Amino acid sequence: MTDAAIRVAPRTRGAHRTIADALAAAPADATVTLAPGEYTETFRLVKRVTLRPEHGNGSVVLVVRTAGGPLTVAAPGCRMRGLTVRGDDAAEAVLRVEDAAGLTLEDCTVARGRIEVLGSRTTGTRPDVPVGSIALDHDLSAELDDPTAGGVLLALRTRLRSARHTALHLTGDALARLEDTSVEGVEGIGVAVSGTAVLRANRFRVHGGSGSGVRARDRSRVLLRASGVFGAGRHGVLAQDAAEVLLTDCRVEGAARSGVRLDHTARAEVSDTTVADAGLCGVEVRDEARVVLRDARVTGGDTGVRLRSTEESVLLYSSLARQRGNGVEIAAGADPRLRAVRVVRSGKHGVLVGEGARGVFEHCDVLASGLPALYVARDAEPRFTGCRVFDCKQDLGFAEDARPVVEDCVAVNVGTPRLPASGGGARRPPAGPPPPAGPAGPARSPGPGAPPVPPAPGGAPGGAATAPRPAAEDAGEAGETVHEPPQETLEELLAELDELVGLDGVKRDVGGMVKLMQTVRMRQEAGLPAPPLSRHLVFAGNPGTGKTTVARLYGRLLSALGLLSHGHLVEVDRSALVGEYIGHTGPKTTEAFLRARGGVLFIDEAYALTPPGVAQDFGQEAIATLVKLMEDHRDEVVVIAAGYPGEMDRFIGSNPGLASRFTRALHFADYSNEELVRIVEHHARRHRYQLSDASRKALGEFIGSIPRGERFGNGRTARQLFQQMTERQAMRMSDLTNPAAAELMTLEETDLPLATP
Repeated sequence: MTDAAIRVAPRTRGAHRTIADALAAAPADATVTLAPGEYTETFRLVKRVTLRPEHGNGSVVLVVRTAGGPLTVAAPGCRMRGLTVRGDDAAEAVLRVEDAAGLTLEDCTVARGRIEVLGSRTTGTRPDVPVGSIALDHDLSAELDDPTAGGVLLALRTRLRSARHTALHLTGDALARLEDTSVEGVEGIGVAVSGTAVLRANRFRVHGGSGSGVRARDRSRVLLRASGVFGAGRHGVLAQDAAEVLLTDCRVEGAARSGVRLDHTARAEVSDTTVADAGLCGVEVRDEARVVLRDARVTGGDTGVRLRSTEESVLLYSSLARQRGNGVEIAAGADPRLRAVRVVRSGKHGVLVGEGARGVFEHCDVLASGLPALYVARDAEPRFTGCRVFDCKQDLGFAEDARPVVEDCVAVNVGTPRLPASGGGARRPPAGPPPPAGPAGPARSPGPGAPPVPPAPGGAPGGAATAPRPAAEDAGEAGETVHEPPQETLEELLAELDELVGLDGVKRDVGGMVKLMQTVRMRQEAGLPAPPLSRHLVFAGNPGTGKTTVARLYGRLLSALGLLSHGHLVEVDRSALVGEYIGHTGPKTTEAFLRARGGVLFIDEAYALTPPGVAQDFGQEAIATLVKLMEDHRDEVVVIAAGYPGEMDRFIGSNPGLASRFTRALHFADYSNEELVRIVEHHARRHRYQLSDASRKALGEFIGSIPRGERFGNGRTARQLFQQMTERQAMRMSDLTNPAAAELMTLEETDLPLATP
């Protein structure tokens, strides 16, 4: 290193007036010190230099006018210390590390714009070592000083805030390492990694965001250790294509959809990690993806682990607890291996093996499941060895054509045991005599110990044609022995709707539709023709206004009215309906639609099927397929299209078939400040916290200061605020030697975030 020191101070003689002037005069390896203040300029680092403030971290702000391009690093070994870099357009790049350049960010803040680290897409194939063999502790020092491939970024104790689309994007063969660094308040994806890029992160945190917390695509690799993804608006960690992910000692909490989701041929190794309170699945594996889950904990969510991949996934020494639906779901064609997995208090089945699936379950435990602990659909051939079932009404349920193999399994405190007695090697459980056929209608369990009622003749409830139904739902496939919880009453469901915060107009509309449908049902029972009735709906509203919650309740209400056989919700978006090549979209849309038979197909951001200004798009094929399916299965599936109000008008107007089928729209207004406070209090009560009077007042003022732009998070913002308050309270409690229980439960005014998102 040279001893050269260059000073920038616009109002001081003998110093450079601008950073660009100082960089032009600086030799390689120089340190450029910046006097306190705000500098509005854009420049390129074409020599190895260090930029740092003269008087402490945060005293210098670099304002980048992104119309002139981002602040660009085009040389190896560059450093920035203690600086704030702020763009003027959150949707644009504010800082770019070019191919074969290197940058270290230390104690910096980057706001209102993303960081891009670029790499070459035309390089030779990188050695395809498994993600678990990549050295996570490698500090990238050699690559920073002498990049031989793509751009290199090292971020130490750095904050990325308030970007749009994504906060950090690695492309090509770029490399990055993040240490004690955070991403906050992104309107989109927290970190996006593509190409063959590799991201290593330790003590890294992503808070909030309207998209996925971390997304890996192509053949990229992401390695996270001692890190957390909190309150992602979509998935916590999403791996697609042939990407690979390694999570070690991490926490993924409060994702609106799945905590960890793998698509296509993606791979993930998840060890000593907690996935909590996902909106849909804790871990979801699709297509030909594969996961290895070791010493992991999955709590809450609709489903704990959902395996829909034809590749073998492995779950070892892991626990699943308090799912609203099934603990583990194995879909058709899947053949996983589970060993020493513990499923506790699932609302439905502990383990559900779908139609035609296989799987090996060794020494697994299921405790206190709401439905039969183990359920095996028709043509499924799982093997259960040394498994135990505790405190359930029934240990094993299976379809007539199921072929489970059970060896040395036991049931303890089970009302209706069906597992074979231990010993004597592997054996199939007895099927038992079939009960007499019951009346047409959805099959229900008449009570503990009573013989189950099979579906009506024809293979489906109510005499409908046999249709595939996802393993995600309770009960089984057509022709199976069905064990379901007691039918929910209309009064209970309407009371649940009424308990939701706000949504007064939506509640009135849904209540009116229920009364109309009750009348339709009474006319049918009296032998009178039913009036024309469209059950399909448009839900128009901003993000976080309760659209998915109401859609789920709507399906259950229709089931209680006898107008849908199951009432389950299948949530999709454009990516689940639109294919990537000609002839792919129709089958893909049909598969998603048929999974919703007997329930509700919820199309989130439906307007994305008709992108403005694009004449030729596969989304039109998806719409045409949907319109035909809605006609062919008009009594079997209810479709709800959801999205922004203005965009939904354009979507419905894009196709005459949509306009004729979606004749009613429900408008979801933004929550008021007081309603958002009540939502925070709801989350607090659910997790056994309470707000002090001072914190409740301060919370209302804090929420009132949040800008209410187009992408304001509404209920999602309230959930994120609650999570941030609990994190800050935890830090406060860590300083106390022996806090009382009341202190551990109380959220104070000081637990609010320091700045609005």
